[in-house]
Amino acid sequence: MTDQFVVPAAVLANVRRRWPETAESWAAQVPVQFRAICERYQAIPREVLSARYGFVVAVDATDGPLVIRSSPDPHGRDQAAVSVALANLGTAPPVHEAFSDERGTWTVLDRVLPGTPLSQVDPATVDPKALFAPLAAMAAQPPASPDLPSILDWLRDRLENDDLADLRPGTAVAPASERRAALAQLTDLARDHTPALCHGDASSGNILARGRRGWMLIDPRGMTGEHGYDVAVLALRVSVVRSSPGLVSLIADLTRVDSDRLRAWMKIAQAARV
Repeated sequence: MTDQFVVPAAVLANVRRRWPETAESWAAQVPVQFRAICERYQAIPREVLSARYGFVVAVDATDGPLVIRSSPDPHGRDQAAVSVALANLGTAPPVHEAFSDERGTWTVLDRVLPGTPLSQVDPATVDPKALFAPLAAMAAQPPASPDLPSILDWLRDRLENDDLADLRPGTAVAPASERRAALAQLTDLARDHTPALCHGDASSGNILARGRRGWMLIDPRGMTGEHGYDVAVLALRVSVVRSSPGLVSLIADLTRVDSDRLRAWMKIAQAARV
């Protein structure tokens, strides 16, 4: 039954563009390793889940519903480390196993149910306290590893890139003047920045409904940063459909982020088109 589960064509096309040197070898070994993991967990594959750069499958195992994920991202090991740190806080699904080789990283983790992403829910109908609770729990937490790259460097690279290609659908590179202003703000924030636990990609597709009121984070970027940056990314998504004069202040209070710093992070995230 596992033989029919291969890397989707659209995913492979994305991987070929981003990591052409490893795309073919990664895709070739996915069915073999996936079969071995399913046998180890006595798992029955159910469906391939949506992903841009990874092979992600929901399975039913003897221990319950799981997700088996393979990524060719060179930073996959870092992403797994952040996943474990977030799981230890209760803000991400428990990780049963994570291992890497020269072609990519595999993780086996609990499946979040019902698992509806925020991108498929009207944020105006969501309780902000529940939605931002996972990010609030990350306040003042140490980095998942001292060797992780910094989200500040990643953002700086995006803001300095006139030909940025990795953009959300429907967006274009920000005007140079907007990016220069954001770079100045990033420099200001960096002066008193302390590396800490950071998800790095708290977009609406990576926040899943858990039960009626809870939410969980998945697919971290694998970097250090500030949880205030994560709050800013999510706040941008929410403010599009739930704009109100006191919304940013409310989110800042809920997540223990200085409101001025949150506004600065939001401008940086907006200019970087994250």
